Amino acid sequence: MSREIQLKQLILDDDFTSLQNLVNEEINLMSILNVSHRELQHSNLLAWLLAPNETHGLDDFFIKEFIKLYFKENDYQDLGTETSKLSVFDFVNMKFDDLEIKREHKNIDILLLSPANKLCILIENKIYSKESRGQLTKYRLYIENEYPEYRHKIYIYLSLFEQKISQDEEHHYIRLTYDHIKKLIKLALDRNSYGKSNNTRFVLEQYLQTLKSLMNENEQIEKLSKDLYKKYKAAFDLVFKYATPNAASLVPHRLVELIKKEQSIIPFSTSKTYVRFQPNFIHRLLPKLKEKGYVSLDDDLSNNWLLLFEFNITTNYIYFDHKIGNYSDQECRKKLYELYKANQTIFKPVVKANGKLRKSWHQAFQKKILTRQEYTKFINEEFNDLDGLIEKRFRELIDQDLKKIEAVFEKALGD
Repeated sequence: MSREIQLKQLILDDDFTSLQNLVNEEINLMSILNVSHRELQHSNLLAWLLAPNETHGLDDFFIKEFIKLYFKENDYQDLGTETSKLSVFDFVNMKFDDLEIKREHKNIDILLLSPANKLCILIENKIYSKESRGQLTKYRLYIENEYPEYRHKIYIYLSLFEQKISQDEEHHYIRLTYDHIKKLIKLALDRNSYGKSNNTRFVLEQYLQTLKSLMNENEQIEKLSKDLYKKYKAAFDLVFKYATPNAASLVPHRLVELIKKEQSIIPFSTSKTYVRFQPNFIHRLLPKLKEKGYVSLDDDLSNNWLLLFEFNITTNYIYFDHKIGNYSDQECRKKLYELYKANQTIFKPVVKANGKLRKSWHQAFQKKILTRQEYTKFINEEFNDLDGLIEKRFRELIDQDLKKIEAVFEKALGD
């Protein structure tokens, strides 16, 4: 069947009409006002929610839950850098009656100051834009110079989906996504005991709907879209080729599906731009990893960011990275770093960072799944089987590269 015929069938398909109707129903106040993609409006709303004395009537609920949620989802590790971190024990006795929130102060999106607690939280907020060169360093140095007496200085990079930031700032900034904000809003809506007014509930419900739309989380739309793509794949591929690329469009792929089908790996925390998994051999070797000091004794790998295996999906390429990730036990990170340094033929990028282990994310292995040049050829119709090429590189990664990484661990743990 020709692509043209498939395209005609798609246009007249009842399910396609239903999908269009569902999309039209995704209406919320921010989209009506045409501000859902604007960082300024999101920052204004977040500042309003985080302020204890604002008209929402939630007191200090949001600022407390904002911090508390981080602790709960990161194994209760300290929030912030080694020199100015905030522990659970510090946080639990804090009151926020004096909390001041500044907007666009020295171009900083959101700045939270509590003199009584000696607490400063800087939030750099991104929806679709990315970090400007030197931006994060400039803001951090300003805070360090302006508030030297503050014991807790927290730097947060908040983005709609996960983003990479400059390597110089990786160990200073905590990276959060709007999934964190979405969970906070759900918590607020579930806490009826807070006596929220109807107006506040309306704002929270509308903002939650906005975030779900921006993050493509309408399950009914997602299922119908997948079914239609499977039925009319050739027609959709034709549309993708001739549609004008934009900054928000990512390389189409089937990596999530491939991971689910592959028996030697299991899915791990995944977003729009990062598709992750954990190799089964890591779980199999867990007792020995603990015994040899590569993993903390209380770690069950359910939320393990130390051994990070991820595909980075961009607008014109896909790379696979294995990293020594963010982990509370720095001794485990150092031991893993030394193991990789001793096997540089496999872990080639591990010593590129001036021979030092980075404090949060340190790249140890990389494989190009799809290059910019290859994707350009696909866009220009010089080849058609994009899925086939990505799957071929995926299989090479699983059958060859991961086997080499596994062998390194087997040898180290068998000594």
